[in-house]
Amino acid sequence: MPTQIHEPHTDVTRVMHASRELEVQGQLEAALNLYRSWLKVHPNEAASIMCWYEYGRLLQITGAFQKAESAFRAALEQNPKFTEGALALGKSLEAQGKLKEAIEVWDKAMPPQALQIQLFNNMARLHDQLHSVEEAEAALIHSLRLDPTQDSVITTLLQQRQKLCRWPVITPDIGVSKSIQKANVGPLMSLALFDNPKENLTSVKNFLKSKNYFSPSKTLTRKGALYPGHGKLRVGFLSADFRLHATSIFFSPLIEYLDRNLFEIYLLDMTVAADPFPFARQRLMEVAEHHIPLQAMDDEAAARTIQSLEIDVLVDLAGLTAGARPGIVAMRPAPIQMTYIGFLASCGIPNMDYIVTTADMFVDACANGFTEKPLKLAGTYVAFTNDGDVSTGSTRSSCGLPEDAVVYCALLNTYKITPEMFACWMAILKGVPNSVLWLVEENPTTRKNLEQHALDHGVSIDRLRFSQRVHPAEYRTRLAMADLFLDSSPYGNGATTRDVLLANLPILTKPGKTMMSRLTAHMVGAMGMAELIVDSLDDYVAKAIQLGLNRNKLAAMKQEIAAAKHTSPLFKTQEFAKHFGEAILHATREMSS
Repeated sequence: MPTQIHEPHTDVTRVMHASRELEVQGQLEAALNLYRSWLKVHPNEAASIMCWYEYGRLLQITGAFQKAESAFRAALEQNPKFTEGALALGKSLEAQGKLKEAIEVWDKAMPPQALQIQLFNNMARLHDQLHSVEEAEAALIHSLRLDPTQDSVITTLLQQRQKLCRWPVITPDIGVSKSIQKANVGPLMSLALFDNPKENLTSVKNFLKSKNYFSPSKTLTRKGALYPGHGKLRVGFLSADFRLHATSIFFSPLIEYLDRNLFEIYLLDMTVAADPFPFARQRLMEVAEHHIPLQAMDDEAAARTIQSLEIDVLVDLAGLTAGARPGIVAMRPAPIQMTYIGFLASCGIPNMDYIVTTADMFVDACANGFTEKPLKLAGTYVAFTNDGDVSTGSTRSSCGLPEDAVVYCALLNTYKITPEMFACWMAILKGVPNSVLWLVEENPTTRKNLEQHALDHGVSIDRLRFSQRVHPAEYRTRLAMADLFLDSSPYGNGATTRDVLLANLPILTKPGKTMMSRLTAHMVGAMGMAELIVDSLDDYVAKAIQLGLNRNKLAAMKQEIAAAKHTSPLFKTQEFAKHFGEAILHATREMSS
């Protein structure tokens, strides 16, 4: 890595990220050397201002205050209005006893409040990109203390606290009332906090209103008015994830196997995210008849492009997730529009006609939490291929796991963990003495918070084991080492559940009222493992303890899952595509009648 970092054209973000990693490891001199090497080549570039600042910050930590002063002055030479640099320069002067100089620097640097707010928000964004989570959180709090009416900042801060497992997430301690915070819970976060489709929909509507999506001014097509003269229905799949992604592993078989005698497929491409595994994208481009890039167009231009293609049915695969562009769908570029897989809740857009679901995933009593009509598939909600067993040679000991213990696994995104869910996990560990809980180490702060929560429950931190994120093949290998996966609720798992089942690992789940909380149960049920689906958190704890005390039963379940791959509808991709096609045809008949 150092050889790459010293390359003259290395991205400054990589330099800063690598230096932060060295700092966390206590290798301050190595971190300083990275900055010295880069700044020697790029002393006066636009990007070097942050490197001068970070270089000075590290020098200050080591007590080299005079050198730190020089670094901060170099940053300020590039931008005299760099407030954070001025603050740091003042501190370095103060440390040298130059108090009057420090005050002069700070007095000159004091920006108006609006600029301070912008600075804090900008710093929060950059800190988040650098995975400096505590610094990002602090910047957001400072910003809100200056102006507590910033809805988008409140939303971002709550998301940050959820990822950090900073409980309670909603608290008056951040300087904003709890009612205002709740009104600014973002769509994805609402799935983690509320097991209630109506509350999810409220969060969605607040988000759409803040983005001016809720009342579209233009409607480009007439609802249900299919284009005449098409020999086949033109189906457009709108996605920001035509690449290897948690959703594409589910929608790829659909695009590949939809009946081409009935449907003509268009990929409406919004993908802008990095794609380190291009094979998945290449495969999608090969199997679809048409690829329509929309990345360079604004929402209206993209919507008009879709309209010009005379798309009969638009299937939105993004919903309200990263990269989504609900402004396109809001203009109704197609006469029939439906949402599938990207966002397992109502998208809240009046021009979205259907949400694709199944009878067991959609709670009819909660239909008032959806603006879309449920379009229920006859078979499974998803299907995927059996990739076979994967092993990278890793062992329990190489992953820091005890060989003889019961390993409960929750290798999932930490924003899905709630205090109630974590309390269940701690009760399970107490009920099975020779057991550990295996978690993802997102960052040191989240780990520290989870360890403290464990101590608060009277559980020693050595009962928690952490692993960082790894390559997909290694992830599957690791899953196979565990004894039982513990699903989260109400924000359950999808792609993770797929990986768990492919690894022949039993997964215990407690479905709620939302589609997102019921996906794992749907998949587990399709594998014929209904005994792993429970009705309450008390039953969840009891079942996990019962299984943890009977490892022969867990071993037998692994064999059952391996055998079920040969018969389960989850692995019948062509049958799934057939059912999906039938649902599309049903929607066209229903809306055009």
